[in-house]
Amino acid sequence: MKVELFVTIVIAIGGWGFGLYQMFKNRRWQQKDLLANRRYEEYNRFMKKLEQVNESIRKNPNLIYGMTNDFLKVVLRGNEEEINTALLKYNQEILDFVKKSTEPLWIINQEISPLLLIASDDLSKLLSRLKELIEDFNNEMQNCLSKVSANDSNSFKVFETIGHDERWKEFKTLNDNIIQLMRKEIYIH
Repeated sequence: MKVELFVTIVIAIGGWGFGLYQMFKNRRWQQKDLLANRRYEEYNRFMKKLEQVNESIRKNPNLIYGMTNDFLKVVLRGNEEEINTALLKYNQEILDFVKKSTEPLWIINQEISPLLLIASDDLSKLLSRLKELIEDFNNEMQNCLSKVSANDSNSFKVFETIGHDERWKEFKTLNDNIIQLMRKEIYIH
């Protein structure tokens, strides 16, 4: 009888132990699934925001052509006073256009912050580097904008140096690496 009681107790304790193990394992999987779902939702929201920004950028080129056409119509008339006025207006419109063109990067920069809360360490490093590049570019753009005057066409030459560096290549590489890591974090957990 004692052996039967001992075996029954061992089986009961083993059953309870296996049940607890399964419960904790299931909880761990649920937490991983919850994190993957949260990441998916945030990454998806981020990618949709990027697409909205890209779409607005793609629609904007027509704006610059309209400004140029208006200026050229006045130039073709040949009245010197009208040309000077049109040139000042054109310079101001170009300046406003350039100022507005930095807005998408600020939007992307703001969208990165929530991702840093749920991203892995590897992805957080890439996102932080992207934020640094965006802030660097925006600071350089603001510096150039402060030197530009709508009354002086030559002052626009400060923009010639923007984009002639490795930053644009790094933007592309970072973007590809970020998307690749996002996919990895969502599907492999």
